[in-house]
Amino acid sequence: MSSWERYNIAGQQALSAGKPLDAETQFKLAIKEAESMGPNEPKIATSMSALANAYRQQGKFADAEPMYKKAVETMSRIKGPTCQELIPIYDNYAKMLRAAGRGPEADKMDAKARAIFAR
Repeated sequence: MSSWERYNIAGQQALSAGKPLDAETQFKLAIKEAESMGPNEPKIATSMSALANAYRQQGKFADAEPMYKKAVETMSRIKGPTCQELIPIYDNYAKMLRAAGRGPEADKMDAKARAIFAR
C-alpha cells in the first residue's frame, strides 16, 4: 500500500469516526503525496475533494469551496471535463453550497453531475 493510500484511508476513517480535524491532517498529507507523483496525477484532485469534504463537515465553507473548485479544475484538466470522477466532486460541492444556503448554485452543480452521468 502506498503512502497516499494510507493517508487517504486514515482520512476517510477519521471522517467516518466524526473526527474531521484528524481527517483534515491526513488529507493534507495525501495531497502532498499525490503532488509528488507529478502534476497529472488524478489522486491530487481526489485528495483535494476529500479535504473539502472534511472542511464541509466542520462547517468551514470558506475553506471547502476553493478546495472543491481546485479539485474540479484539476480533475477536468487531467481527465477531461466530462470524466466520471467529477460526479462525486460536483455532488459534494452541491451539498456544501446547500448547507451554506446557496441552493441555486447547488442546483447548477447537480446539473453538471447529471449531465456527466447521462453521457
